[in-house]
Amino acid sequence: MSKFFKPSLPVGIIGIVLNLVLFISNGYYTLVIPVFEKTIDDGPLFTAIDELVFYTPCIFMALFAAYLIAGLIYKKNHHYKEEDRVTEELIVKNAAIQSKLDAEVEYLKHEYYRNCPNCGSARSDGQQVCAFCGKSLIMK
Repeated sequence: MSKFFKPSLPVGIIGIVLNLVLFISNGYYTLVIPVFEKTIDDGPLFTAIDELVFYTPCIFMALFAAYLIAGLIYKKNHHYKEEDRVTEELIVKNAAIQSKLDAEVEYLKHEYYRNCPNCGSARSDGQQVCAFCGKSLIMK
């Protein structure tokens, strides 16, 4: 998982709450505007900066909310990818087990000669074909 999105939930919530408090208390505005009042005369530039500074906590709240949502979406997608990977591994593993079981079931469906009917050699456990002559050991 990306290191960028790991702290998205706590950082997003803390950022939203902090900026909400700053917006409600007007704390950020009262700290920053006196600086601009001393440097910029009234006019359209000061009005634009005044509006921007007033709404800065709202802008940051929106950015923190977007970060929080993007982090949750990323984590959800990462979880689904990990789940798909594990599912694929299980499917492959289960297919191997299933083929082994199918072979065992097929073996158990038949009766076998104790000795080869062709050459008379003894049959080993699990052997379906004579090791010496290649004749089938399955009883018809």
